[in-house]
Amino acid sequence: MQKKMFHLSFCIVCFFSLAHGSLSRHVVDYRIKAELLPGEKKIVGSETLVWQNNSSLPVDEMLFHLYLNAFKNNRTTFMKESGGASRGFKQGKENWSSIEIASLQLGNGTDLTSRISYVQPDDGNPYDQTVMHVPLPQAVEPGETVTLHIGFTAKLPRVFARSGFCENFFMVSQWFPKIGVLEEDGWNCHQYHSNSEFFADFGVYEVDITVPEEYVVGATGRRIKEGDNGDGTVTYTHYQEDVHDFAWAACPDFVEFREKFTLEDPPVATEMILLIHRSHLRLKDRYRESLKNAITFYSQSYGPYPYPTVTLVDPPFRAAGAGGMEYPTLFTSMGAWFIPKGLRLPEMVTIHEFGHGYWYGMVASNEFEEAWLDEGINSYSEIKAMEKHYGTNGSFMKIGPLVINDMDYQRLQIIGSEGLDPILRKSWEFYSGGSYALNVYAKAALMLVTLERYLGEEVMAEVMKGYFEKWKFRHPETDDFIAVAEEVSGKDLHWFFDQFLKSPGKLDYAVGTVRSVEIPEAEGFFDGVLKNPPGREDEVKQTMFRNEVTILRKGDFVFPQEIAVTFDNGEVVREKWDGKTRWKRFVYVKPFRLKSAVIDPERKMMLDVDTLNNSALLEAGTAVPMKYGLSWMLKFQKLLSFISM
Repeated sequence: MQKKMFHLSFCIVCFFSLAHGSLSRHVVDYRIKAELLPGEKKIVGSETLVWQNNSSLPVDEMLFHLYLNAFKNNRTTFMKESGGASRGFKQGKENWSSIEIASLQLGNGTDLTSRISYVQPDDGNPYDQTVMHVPLPQAVEPGETVTLHIGFTAKLPRVFARSGFCENFFMVSQWFPKIGVLEEDGWNCHQYHSNSEFFADFGVYEVDITVPEEYVVGATGRRIKEGDNGDGTVTYTHYQEDVHDFAWAACPDFVEFREKFTLEDPPVATEMILLIHRSHLRLKDRYRESLKNAITFYSQSYGPYPYPTVTLVDPPFRAAGAGGMEYPTLFTSMGAWFIPKGLRLPEMVTIHEFGHGYWYGMVASNEFEEAWLDEGINSYSEIKAMEKHYGTNGSFMKIGPLVINDMDYQRLQIIGSEGLDPILRKSWEFYSGGSYALNVYAKAALMLVTLERYLGEEVMAEVMKGYFEKWKFRHPETDDFIAVAEEVSGKDLHWFFDQFLKSPGKLDYAVGTVRSVEIPEAEGFFDGVLKNPPGREDEVKQTMFRNEVTILRKGDFVFPQEIAVTFDNGEVVREKWDGKTRWKRFVYVKPFRLKSAVIDPERKMMLDVDTLNNSALLEAGTAVPMKYGLSWMLKFQKLLSFISM
């Protein structure tokens, strides 16, 4: 009976949400007042949170993320896992940070401050205080709400990992006490790990931001009010529904640009807000055009962008640790004044981070546990967007003879990888940060490109649209993506995902041998008849050849193979093989020689770790020139690896 009542309550909540035009199910309602104290690198805040219990069970405790406590000392879980560095940027030892809770009360005035404790659900590290536990004096029943008033002070670190300050620049993210996600089996509220990002419920945010009057501010949502306080400070109020986080940036050296953006098909009407640091003003047009390209691609490929604003924040060069990060309706890009136009780093980062507004922002998967659903799907989308708007030839870099596509860049990261982890793994359980990035970004993206080339581009486009439409403003899991892919394609794809998602193996097929041997004339007795008897030199004889091609499965993964075999008379034979055994030999007896053999001639296997062994010519001296370029590109990739974000 209790379950039936819960489902009825859920339906009522959904009905009223839809009736009021909500895109999501509003579980949380945050009303926050925040004042930035630049000299002290602090935000003094007060927060009123209304939370609804949407589970089927009563709840007598609450868990909160206190993300900034990850930088509180050098023994937190984040610091131990990262070594005090993130994407090549290091923390300044003199700048520790924290979220200190000054007060915690229920809506009826009951003080819960003394009940606060810290828990470590992932690793038991007693020095980690990124998860706050609060027992309640009375359980919150299914469908009921609870109101909390929280006073807090957020001390920001010198920025090296997303949030923090650099001189007069402030990137204020993961900055307030944030409630975890209640699931049917309990609270999902992980510690802040080096590799992981975030997971939260949808709701409403209204935030008052008070800063010195010379500061330019950008924040999640639209600005609904601003006022001069008469004391050298101003207060900006931002409001947004149907989001699951709130971030903001402030700097007196921002130059703000605003521009309306519209599309007819599908209908989109939003305002682009660019906050460009004065030192990067030459990048303004590049940011502007790439943001337009991003909105267009994602809207036309998946679904219309629904929010009234999108804000691009360009951090100063010395604050690059804040660059390349996403928050609802706001993201940070990455650039520098000296980046040439042929190196499309600002464009790629802009498209990628805007894309997270779809894969993370609207389709809100759990990045702690299944990061590929966000990072991998978005990296795949980035590849498609870069190719659409910048061409397939040099979509990432085109400087003189150096031409690199975004697809090539992703492939470079998996070539030579050790295959220590599967794609699907909790973010803190990967062998290393490099293994995490390799799998959830590049390998996952190339897995989806491989799937696209297996299913066909049109079918894959329907898979992606169907997945977005079904799961926007919800919390999907890996099985939900697989279910949509199978439903749309009409194929059983578990053989595909069970390998590429859940196994740390490699995909590597190779042409093992190509051979063409002349068949000697028949000599001796065959069925009582002497072949080639003396004195019959006038017979017309045709030279025949035994041609052999052997294909090897060198990796662990199995994938259906296509082979193109070419003969010296121009004939091409296409073969198919299920790819399951370790090798397969094809034999052809013909009056002409074999010339070459190529596996995967249409380049479907973008996860193949070694494409240089995918073809072989019978003639000697046919080394592939790409080998030399690839050697250099592998070295270059290391220099660029920090932008995988």
